[in-house]
Parts: sequence; C-alpha cells; structure tokens
Amino acid sequence: MHNESTLFRLIGGLLFHSPTSETAQNILNSFSAQDDKILKNIAESSQQCEADLLEADFFQLLQGSGDMPSPPWGSAYLDKENALFGSSTLEFREFIRDKGLQCDTGLREPEDHIGLMFMLTSLLLEQDDVAGANQLLSQHLMPFAPYMLTAMQNNAETAFYAQLAEFSLGWLEYYCEDQQLVITERRNYWQETE
Repeated sequence: MHNESTLFRLIGGLLFHSPTSETAQNILNSFSAQDDKILKNIAESSQQCEADLLEADFFQLLQGSGDMPSPPWGSAYLDKENALFGSSTLEFREFIRDKGLQCDTGLREPEDHIGLMFMLTSLLLEQDDVAGANQLLSQHLMPFAPYMLTAMQNNAETAFYAQLAEFSLGWLEYYCEDQQLVITERRNYWQETE
C-alpha cells in the first residue's frame, strides 16, 4: 500500500473527488483496512462527519468559486493576477504535453489542481519516470503546495480535511527530502493579496 505511486494517487483522489463519490469512498475503505494509524484516522474522521458537512468543506476548500481560503489551483498562487488558466497553468500544460500525458477530466478546470498534480505524479512514477515526477513536484507543485495545504488545514471545518491537508503536506515534504529535490523558488502572489 505504501509504495510511492499508490500514495500519490490516493491522496490526489481525495483532494480532487467529492468525499461522497464512489472513488473517494473506495480510497477511504482502503485506508480503513491498513495497519497505518494515520490512514485509519483519516478514514475514521470521514465516517464520523455528516456527509453534507464533508461536501460543504470540500466545496469551500477544493472545488468552489469566489473567495476560497485555499484555492487548489497552482495558478491562484503563482500568477501575478491570481488568474486561473494563467501562465503557470500554461507552463504545466506544456509539461504534461511534453511528457505525453493526457489530463482531461471532462470539466472546464485548470490542469494545475493539486489533486490532479498528485495523480499525475503517480502516473509518472508508475511509468518509471522518476525524473519526470520529481520535475513536476519541484517546478510545479511544491512552489505552492505547502502554502495551499497549510491554508487548507487552518481553514478546514471538518477534522477529515484538516487531517488530509496535514498528511498530504507531510507526505510531500518526506518524498521531496528523500529524493533530495531542489524546489524552484517562485513568488507566491496569493500570500501578498491577503
């Protein structure tokens, strides 16, 4: 269970899909079946919360529009105007294309959603493209993910999303340290607007 690509895929699924979706429920069921205490706690926290509260928290943190405390799109942080589909999205889109990956969710949404980025990292690792996965992390995800996930943890109204944010950030930091990644320094424009 704890191989790297699987963990990136499962975390990405929980960050991208509604908590009541079949995908999220399958992931949470797999977490419940693990010996890992942290994964079990995440699964239990989702079960101890009413579905409508989880949905509301998901919407305000990871899917909504307007004023969001922790927008899940990299371009909200990395583009000067905080514009979705901005220059950082275009850079990430080019990276995806150069890697021969497809990223069509059927939604009109920027490809630089944190959940999609986790899942694309998983796909690259499954293809044994560790260098590509590390490039995605160091150049596209890590320049904004620590700030976004910390804001998500601080603004979550459910224990589930607070724990998921904390675990996601911890996993990213562990993986990046283990791989000795040098994170690209990029200006965080979102932080400046607050």
